[in-house]
Amino acid sequence: MKPTKIKTILIGLGRIASKLEKDPFRKKPCTHMGVLMSAWGKSQFEFVSGFDSNPEVCLEFQNQWKTPTETGFPGFLLENKTLPIDLAIIATPSHTHEFYAKECLKLGIRNLLVEKPVAMSKSGAKSIATLAKAKKARVWINHERRYHPSYRFVRDELEKGNFGILKSIRASVFTSAKNPGIAFSKFGGGPLLHDGTHAMDLIHWLVGKPKLIFAKVERPKKGMVETRAYACFESKSNVEIVLDVSGGRDYFQFEIDIHTSSHRIICSNDGFQFFQSTPSKLYKGFQSLQSYIPKQFPKPASSNAFLGIYNEIQSVIHGESNHMEGTLSENIQILESIESIYRH
Repeated sequence: MKPTKIKTILIGLGRIASKLEKDPFRKKPCTHMGVLMSAWGKSQFEFVSGFDSNPEVCLEFQNQWKTPTETGFPGFLLENKTLPIDLAIIATPSHTHEFYAKECLKLGIRNLLVEKPVAMSKSGAKSIATLAKAKKARVWINHERRYHPSYRFVRDELEKGNFGILKSIRASVFTSAKNPGIAFSKFGGGPLLHDGTHAMDLIHWLVGKPKLIFAKVERPKKGMVETRAYACFESKSNVEIVLDVSGGRDYFQFEIDIHTSSHRIICSNDGFQFFQSTPSKLYKGFQSLQSYIPKQFPKPASSNAFLGIYNEIQSVIHGESNHMEGTLSENIQILESIESIYRH
């Protein structure tokens, strides 16, 4: 018997919810609505309605997707008896995630997908977790790189030992302050919380929660969000980790540079590069790093993170799997690591 489609609502109809789907350079689908309205998405999910506080955004969304929208929060669902809703996707500004997550849980929605960060603080994330446990609800947080086939390949090969022994990680997230958007506002947090959370998530995913050794946070004025956060960590297995998150660049760069006993792997928004130790052609008796492409590295056509997280969600909701990436407990630890940098 074919599983019932998952009744879904989308709260927040901006960039990651919908608008980025119009970017001609991005691999599709690249938004929540892009997945839901794809051929696969329509076979798994029933889109009920979208919600946004801005009437103009609602109208734009409705014209783009030819689907229902409502201005404001979906409290009308109870009045119109359209529950149960199986899944609520929260793609609103960061400082509202905690509020909308709790409101959805209070409505009785038992599956949530929340954009990162799940809350602006560890205490906020813990309060969501407490309510979710009481409501017997599941909460995913969209650190989408965990679901990207290329990142998963690197992690799997590291765990198998095929890339040698992991020695160090350098994570860099550089953004522009010329058009900073919410990342440099009191509402969105600084670049560490807004964009650096992706790098912090990957660090936790690769080595577990690391111990902070050193941190430096730069702020133009007291009380303002940071323009740069620099930190050094060490994992339980003695992997040395450097995290550098800052603005003031004329470009956006997300990069995880991994060194092992025999390999170097660069994972970035510009692509993946692999190097392995081979006899040097420059120095007799030495080994050098030579670039290569692993045979099993995923083809670009199969690399899409958004499809991965939604495939996991539908599998868990239908009882086909109980595996969840990016759980609330993990994200509480990620926020702990971020807050330790701010406090240091």
